[in-house]
Amino acid sequence: MTNRDALFEIIQRLDEFDDDDRSSPLVIYAQNGANAGRRSPALVCRRGEGSGPTCPLDPSMTEVLGVTQAREVIEVWSSWRGGDVPSPEDRFRAVLFYSQHGAFFPLESHQEGM
Repeated sequence: MTNRDALFEIIQRLDEFDDDDRSSPLVIYAQNGANAGRRSPALVCRRGEGSGPTCPLDPSMTEVLGVTQAREVIEVWSSWRGGDVPSPEDRFRAVLFYSQHGAFFPLESHQEGM
């Protein structure tokens, strides 16, 4: 399994990443961080000591969200919509919305054009 891909693809593959080590959680990094686009280069690696990554990063890559947090964002999206399964686009938009605003994607949002 590769941990480098476009951000959109990384978000679709969240369940593939084993994030059981709470002392060194997995984090999604992308070019331009929370302002990244679908095709932005991204990777998943563990956060090391001092909150920095344990893998080599291009300086343009910054944190988007922790893998565990991203999974929770998608679970909340589904729960708030009566258990609906989010589309790949819904997953992407919910994770980026949380990364940018520190809040879950609202049920009805003017942010539909993200």
